[in-house]
Amino acid sequence: MIEPVKRLNVGDNIVAQIKDLFFEGKLKVGDRLPPERDMMAMFQVGRTSLREALKVLESLGLIERSQKGTFISTNFNESYAESLVYQFYFSDADWEDIFEARWIIEKELTYLAAKRATDEELKEIHQTIESMATSITEYKQEDYVNSNIKFHELIAKASKNVVLYDMYNSIGNLVLRIQKVLGYHKEQFLVKSVMQNSLEYHQKIVTALVERDADKASLLMKNHIQLVQRYFNKA
Repeated sequence: MIEPVKRLNVGDNIVAQIKDLFFEGKLKVGDRLPPERDMMAMFQVGRTSLREALKVLESLGLIERSQKGTFISTNFNESYAESLVYQFYFSDADWEDIFEARWIIEKELTYLAAKRATDEELKEIHQTIESMATSITEYKQEDYVNSNIKFHELIAKASKNVVLYDMYNSIGNLVLRIQKVLGYHKEQFLVKSVMQNSLEYHQKIVTALVERDADKASLLMKNHIQLVQRYFNKA
């Protein structure tokens, strides 16, 4: 599994090999890496080169180091999602680009969820609808926002596509950060008419999911997000 590395770009070579082993499934989440002395012998490198490579892997979120040893991270998906947030944040992407990426990804996630969601997952999604309805009646904006976020997250999870789910999280986190910068997170920003309109879209999406109508559900999600985008553009 391990090959001796060339002296040129030693650290990069170590990082590349361990990443390859992970993505090939030969190293799995929670697996413990050999002790440093053993890895030095496997890679035929010195302690300094090995530790530099491990620092890089740790900064990428691929490994976790503690007194108990070095392990493949159990939070790699979160670290991956967070790294995408920064890539978007420091790129030239504008508000329109981000929303466009969001509806494209959520449209496909919704399509897959209609095909793959379990009855229990559909029940959980429907419960967020009930929570949103109650929040509107009582005009509890924070509760509404939380239920709304959970609605989209549950659909994304129900897609059973880990890569798309991570991308969804990254873009979703980026949207929330931008909204905070622009002041859209303030409770007074939401009005009942907007909340009600969003709820009605959510209800239609859930109905399509329950009916396993993937095309209809995905189109409704696309239209819903584009409507939200227009609302923010006018605000």
